[in-house]
Amino acid sequence: MHIKMLTFDVDGTIVDAGFMDKFWNEVVPRLYAERHGLSYDEALGIVKREYDAVGDKDLRWYLPDYWFKKFDLGVDWKDVLKSFSNELRFYPDAMEVLNLLSKKYRIVAITNAVREILEFEIDRISHLFWKKFSCPSDFGDIRRKPEIFERVCEVCGVKPEEVVHVGDHPFFDYEVPKRAGIMAFLIDRYGNNGGIGDMRHLLNLIKL
Repeated sequence: MHIKMLTFDVDGTIVDAGFMDKFWNEVVPRLYAERHGLSYDEALGIVKREYDAVGDKDLRWYLPDYWFKKFDLGVDWKDVLKSFSNELRFYPDAMEVLNLLSKKYRIVAITNAVREILEFEIDRISHLFWKKFSCPSDFGDIRRKPEIFERVCEVCGVKPEEVVHVGDHPFFDYEVPKRAGIMAFLIDRYGNNGGIGDMRHLLNLIKL
């Protein structure tokens, strides 16, 4: 196998998942409570029920514009995100791997987040990426189908067998890219899915 390019998921793979978890599961419910005169616990229950009704394989799940309008929050979600930007963290193992691999391979970010979130999250490390894809913004979908990965390969001028994908979601980051003919590695820092616990192990697996 001759690897030419590695694609990486962003949230939960490179960026600490706690940042966007706080946005969706703490800040949004708090805004809903303040806007509609509810307790935080009441708002949290309503918001999570609405999330669950949509589910993470639906494009709407990933669209802040959709949720802020649906919940009638009356604020710009981009301003909300910026208000706690100091809490954004990168996983140390991911940073070590990206710094090493970017010297030899084309490194590509591919995320189910909208373009504004993608650019916001990796602004400080954007120099490490050859290309950055927001599936909703660039393809009008999330990476729930192998065609999304095939499209990325086409745009980047590589064959699926020349690509390695790395991410933390068993479906989006492992099952789907493998169906596209891409070698995939699942990151599993918390021992939930039998994947790689530390991204630095990837360096041995692809024989850097």
